[in-house]
Amino acid sequence: MNIEEQLLAASIRETFGDADRALVKYEYVASGNTSDNVEDGDHSDDLEDATEYLRFLVEKAYRDTAILAERLGLPAYRKDIMNKMRSFPNLADAGPTRWDPGFHSPPLAAARSLYASLAAMTEGRAVTGLGVFETILSNTPKIIGQAEVEPSKEADVQRAVLLVLRHAFRDVVPDIHLGKNVKVYKPDIGVRSLMAAAEYKFIDSTTEAKAALDGIYADMRGYSGHHEWRSFYAVLYMTKPFFTQADAEAEFELVKADLSWKPMVMVGPGARSKQRAKGTGA
Repeated sequence: MNIEEQLLAASIRETFGDADRALVKYEYVASGNTSDNVEDGDHSDDLEDATEYLRFLVEKAYRDTAILAERLGLPAYRKDIMNKMRSFPNLADAGPTRWDPGFHSPPLAAARSLYASLAAMTEGRAVTGLGVFETILSNTPKIIGQAEVEPSKEADVQRAVLLVLRHAFRDVVPDIHLGKNVKVYKPDIGVRSLMAAAEYKFIDSTTEAKAALDGIYADMRGYSGHHEWRSFYAVLYMTKPFFTQADAEAEFELVKADLSWKPMVMVGPGARSKQRAKGTGA
């Protein structure tokens, strides 16, 4: 499977996420209908806009999934997908059910089910590779120890991990350049075939612990919109246990961090050069 199919699959997953949010918006607007306002003014416009946007996203999910099936050499399945889409007289059909007061969209649910049958083909290799990538990142302290490195900055940690990653991935690259309008953002390490990147933070004090999280949030904004990179890992390398994995996950949830980002908290050897000098009386 080529990178084009992986990118298309990632785009389809993003469309489903957008459609889920559009369904919530549609439910909110539709639930405000009354006999007095359903035909009038701004409310009528809002309802029409919400309906059309939901219809657009559902149709896009079907058509992109059909294209993916074609690219994977499944023309008969592509035909099934399009026939299923045409079986719904209204792709924006949605409403509550007997078992759930929240709105349910049968066309959207069917599209998701059809994509799920292709997901194993498009995501299987990437998931396996991501597992290897995550395992290497999570073993950063062991890598540092085996390399007999006493890191004093992020670059020291990155270099040691990069050497190991090069044994597992041919296309691993350091310092990926992601351009924005003014500033260029550079994730520390990336594997192009996995569309995955890691950002390291070296933490040697409580002050640096807070600054590291603030820096990650800024990185999230800077790295967004680059569809060739889909999974990001915030590797928080600490010389002491300033906070835990659970703390980082709770913080990500609190600030509603981008779901494509995953924090990885770890403690390993090292110290900032200035602090190391103080410890030796220099």
